[in-house]
Parts: sequence; C-alpha cells; structure tokens
Amino acid sequence: MLDRILALLKENGITAKKLTSDLEISNSSVSDWKKGSKPSCDVVVKLAKYFGVSTDYILLGEKSVSISQEDQDILKLFHQLPHDAQLEFRGELKGYIKCLKRQEEDTVKPLKKAK
Repeated sequence: MLDRILALLKENGITAKKLTSDLEISNSSVSDWKKGSKPSCDVVVKLAKYFGVSTDYILLGEKSVSISQEDQDILKLFHQLPHDAQLEFRGELKGYIKCLKRQEEDTVKPLKKAK
C-alpha cells in the first residue's frame, strides 16, 4: 500500500507535506507509514478521492474499470429482468453479434479477393 501511495505522490508531483496539508492529516503521517503504521480507513478514502483512484487500488493495487453512465443505465435495466429473461437476452445478444460479424466478413471477403 505504501508503494502505491508513494507512486501516486511521485506521478502527481506532490510532496508528502502538501499531501498532509491538503488532506488535513498529521504532518508525520507519510513518515509514520514508512515506519510500518497503516493509514486509517478514513484516510484511505481521502487518499482515493484526492488521487482519483479507488480505495481498492490504494488497499490492494486493483485497478477498477470505469463504466460510463450509459453502460450503468443498461446494466440497471438488464438486472430488472427476471433471471430466465436475462439468460435469453444474453443468448439473443450473442446471436446478434455473430450475425453482425458474418455480415462484416461477407462484405470484406469480396474486397480482398478483388486485390
């Protein structure tokens, strides 16, 4: 966790002093972390917001995937369907994608043959 915090400081050109001042935490926080203490949960949340990363990234190094609002809306609608309808929809969507790929291949092959 410390390595990720230090890397975020370096990537953003921020000093430990500026970080502690901006987050309104103890001036010795970063040096305390270097000595083995861990930031509290509220400090981890502040760090995540400050650097624009997830708390999972600070804690575990796992980068989260950003989902657009439109994609979130589609997922909400999908999850409103009963489970059997979700399975049917997924099958239909896979079939639709296969059909599109076939159409794309059909239009590309004649062009390749012409060369």
